[in-house]
Amino acid sequence: MKRYTLTGLIFLLSFILVDQSSAQERSGRINGVLRHADTGEPLMYANVTLKGTGIGAASDISGYYNISNIPAGNYTMLVTIIGHERVEREISVVAGLEQRQDFEMDPADIVGQEVVVTGERQRFERQVEVSAVNLSMRDVKVMPAFVEADIFRTLQLLPGVQSSSDFSSALVVRGGSPDENLIMLDGIEIYNPFHLGGVFSTFNADAIADAEFLAGGFPAKYGNRISSVLSITGREGDSRKNKFFAGQKLGEYFDVSQVTGEVNLLSSKILLEGPIGRGSWMFSGRRTYFDQLARVYYWAKDEPMDWSYYFYDFQGKIIQNINPTNRLSFSQYQGRDRIEFQLEQADSDVNFRWDWGNSTRSAEWRWVPNTKVVSTLSLANTIYKFDVNLQYSATDTAGSNAEAEFVVFNEINDWTVKENLDWYISSAHTVTMGLEFKGLEVNFNIGDGNIDFIDEQESNTIYSAILQDKWQPNPVIMLQAGMRLTKYSAHDNLYYEPRLGFKYLLNEDLALKGAWGIYNQFIFTAQDEDAILSIVDFWNPVPENYGAKAVQHYILGLEQWLGEGWFTSLEGYYKPYSNTLAINPDQDFADPDDDYSEGTAVVYGAELLFKKNVGSVTGWLGISYMDSQQEFDFNGDGNIVASDGEIYKSKFDQPYSVNLVMNYAASEKNSFGITVTGSSASLYTPTVGYTYTQQNSAFNFTNPYSNLQEIKGDRNSARYPNYFRVDVSYSRKIRPFDIDGLFKIQIINATNHFNTFVYNWDLSAGTVEGIGMFPFLPTFGVEFKF
Repeated sequence: MKRYTLTGLIFLLSFILVDQSSAQERSGRINGVLRHADTGEPLMYANVTLKGTGIGAASDISGYYNISNIPAGNYTMLVTIIGHERVEREISVVAGLEQRQDFEMDPADIVGQEVVVTGERQRFERQVEVSAVNLSMRDVKVMPAFVEADIFRTLQLLPGVQSSSDFSSALVVRGGSPDENLIMLDGIEIYNPFHLGGVFSTFNADAIADAEFLAGGFPAKYGNRISSVLSITGREGDSRKNKFFAGQKLGEYFDVSQVTGEVNLLSSKILLEGPIGRGSWMFSGRRTYFDQLARVYYWAKDEPMDWSYYFYDFQGKIIQNINPTNRLSFSQYQGRDRIEFQLEQADSDVNFRWDWGNSTRSAEWRWVPNTKVVSTLSLANTIYKFDVNLQYSATDTAGSNAEAEFVVFNEINDWTVKENLDWYISSAHTVTMGLEFKGLEVNFNIGDGNIDFIDEQESNTIYSAILQDKWQPNPVIMLQAGMRLTKYSAHDNLYYEPRLGFKYLLNEDLALKGAWGIYNQFIFTAQDEDAILSIVDFWNPVPENYGAKAVQHYILGLEQWLGEGWFTSLEGYYKPYSNTLAINPDQDFADPDDDYSEGTAVVYGAELLFKKNVGSVTGWLGISYMDSQQEFDFNGDGNIVASDGEIYKSKFDQPYSVNLVMNYAASEKNSFGITVTGSSASLYTPTVGYTYTQQNSAFNFTNPYSNLQEIKGDRNSARYPNYFRVDVSYSRKIRPFDIDGLFKIQIINATNHFNTFVYNWDLSAGTVEGIGMFPFLPTFGVEFKF
């Protein structure tokens, strides 16, 4: 019986492919690339249609589009995208033949622009995108920012996304910890993309072309993270203008098209771009100057400067179009923070050095042999390092010298090779196949310079295979099914991760959407529930005696197209964690196998988003609700009891949040922005009393219990007062010395509302003091371009 069933399936598949092949012989195919006429940058999510038909497609992040199964005949191609002039071209389609049609589009004023159909409408009608938001750099740069535009701070204003405090730009998505987010730059995984202990992200907004954010239900091509995906695409660079070396021999091979930069209270940054060979190049760099300003201050006071702090990052990219079907790209990123200080006293010296950051490099080969297939092969390496060195020396009264050294070192060396193959069976049917190999080397060391208290070196490999099918069987139903198979070298089993998404058009402007999937994660950070502020993360591979972090996503929602430029989405989600890890509070440091406790968790919630991206007023309103609960058997007695602190809410639990983001282009030169945020605040474990103890003090015979010690309440059972903040901004285009510029003023917390960061308990006085986050904080900066 099984034999006949299998034979029948093979016959049915053969019939479908033969029928599909026969249909393709009776029709033609068109593909091509859309580019900005002024710069040569690819145009993403543009709409390409054949007028008078329902045939069309949207361009991808490389500007590539593909339209197949076009009946033979004469057509008018129409290309539209917000912010550019529409383009029409007469074409003739011949049965059985494929043709290349590239387009270059001139920019147009986006304010008040009337566009009939855009790529966003095409995506609404043809893409299965659940919990997805695409942000252009215009969205990021027009809103009020803390000193300078930051994509992570912008994402924190979307429904379902929160931050742990003003001092952190890390993303907490639908109750998941920040290490559960997959963050990629040009397809390269970044492990700790933050500066200044998390206050700023490491990505220069000027160097970013697009950011796709998936808050849940993401497809099979993304793996090893279980909460969300942020995929950032860097700019390719302006390949059209020859400014510096025009008319010279060098200008035929290399030139600089334009230079942009910014100077603000935090840092200075610069971006250069231009043509090179048969493509383009781009370089951006940024550095703080805290240390340089401080150096001038101490020089003026004629005092030695015994500390230094700075961070820097730079990003580069080279694109080479070998021919119309082959393209090579090379990317590199480096970001680092460094802190140093020296304390010199009469009898002791302390030297402290602490630096951390990421270094990445990658190469990608994109091959489009015909209109049916796109192959993308990439090789990437990411190195994340965290390094602390503390040296102490002291001299006693007898003149004897003692020295000590304390070292903490954490390193991840990640090599990843990926091959993705997209097979365009038809305009309504695409199959994606992929293979991925990831080699992880993780080093973790704590010691005193001579003796290693912890010295762990682990090498693990992760093999993955994906198969994904995106199919639109009729104009109102879109399906996306996929399977990801993963083999993690530390575990014997094979991980199966099925994913399913759908969209059903209830009418031409209203869609029902949903997704379900299984997600596993094999590398994580040890999160201390009681930590007030997590400055950097210590990454660890999941040990062989623990299961992978695992969760399922159940998502259901409605999506409404309200008119050109208007969009709204309502989603509900349910995320049961079948396994998650927490630091074991009762661990025995002599036992290397009890560092963590395994548990379960449940997170559920709902989100509402209104978004407008066309006209003089743009922005969005986001409203979200969320609840969570975790269960761990910390004492190992086989029973999980709330009174033992084993059932409690996650530290990332945030029941309510409302975010309003608006930008008003008052004129060609002047614009205003405002963000209003109100939300539930963070949870904490309260101090409910205190007692006298002799712990942590020398024994006192006259008063053996002379020290005060806090008595803690239930874990995460109290919440700080509600959070509220208003930020405003003003920007004006300027042109000093014939250089295009932009002057910006931002005010953080314009109402000076006190938002509690932490409570400081004074047990001896019996008082508690609230320590706040950002106060009223004005900043300004100047951008320039020439």
